[in-house]
Amino acid sequence: MIDNKNLKSRALKVNKEIYKNNLSILNFGNASVIDKNRSKIYIKASGIGEDKCKLSNIVEVKIHNFKSQNHYKIKPSVDTIIHIELYRHLKNVGCIIHSHSEFSTILSQANIEPKCFGTTHADYFNGPIPISTKIVKVDNEKYEFQVAKSIIQRLKKYKENVPGILLRDHGVFAWGKNEAEAIHNLIAIEYICKLYFKTKMIVKNPKISKSLKSFHFFRKNGKGKYYGQNN
Repeated sequence: MIDNKNLKSRALKVNKEIYKNNLSILNFGNASVIDKNRSKIYIKASGIGEDKCKLSNIVEVKIHNFKSQNHYKIKPSVDTIIHIELYRHLKNVGCIIHSHSEFSTILSQANIEPKCFGTTHADYFNGPIPISTKIVKVDNEKYEFQVAKSIIQRLKKYKENVPGILLRDHGVFAWGKNEAEAIHNLIAIEYICKLYFKTKMIVKNPKISKSLKSFHFFRKNGKGKYYGQNN
């Protein structure tokens, strides 16, 4: 049985991985893990930089009766509601990470949904990296619910499962079945955004064939995938 201390330690480690991999600066970002019963998440406290984060800065949040930060002695991340709603939508996800990594954030601020230009991108997305729907007018009392809804609305329109999404005007979210997969996907998305940005500086309208794009995606992600080792 996984105890709370172990889950807190895992949450602490993945939060530090954000900083170690240069995926955010200062206190811009957070990560959470969920218990096997999907009743609690463990998330970084609000306003704490990933590099300064300690075990005591990881907050246990009960999903079903979470109302606001103010009910906690140590406030969890302001993004806690977003994490909770994403866990409810993404049933097989065990870790969620949010960051403001450079190229992902540039494209999110530019409101660009980066198209697939090459096989590196196609290994992770069989299409563009999705970007959340636009929030035109903020609901001051339910902003985080709005953000979660804007993400989920876009995910519902994507044909395949995706490892993350750009948060329009803001940053990036990535996830995975565990912490290692989530941080891997965050690194991949940032790198793909960097490749997109630099490719567009060289070629106005780069293209990859649909056949090559789909082949690479399903080689790694489809039912008959053969990339990697057998478990």
